[in-house]
Amino acid sequence: MAEFETGSIRQIHQRLRAEGYGVTENSLRTWVRQGVVPSVRCGNKAYITFSNVVRVLTEGIPVEETPAQTAKGIRKIS
Repeated sequence: MAEFETGSIRQIHQRLRAEGYGVTENSLRTWVRQGVVPSVRCGNKAYITFSNVVRVLTEGIPVEETPAQTAKGIRKIS
């Protein structure tokens, strides 16, 4: 089987398993849905790159910093 840099989620999952990475296909789909792994959609299929998935596996999922919400006093509830 030829190994390409870009493929469907199933193809990239098969390549990851062949190279010894322990990640499930469902995890890949969740990461694509959440936007952790960039993807391009063509119809119902999402195409991802192998290097982006390996980057997430080695570096971890980036955590977005949210600004702290401060209260400006007590507000009246009516």
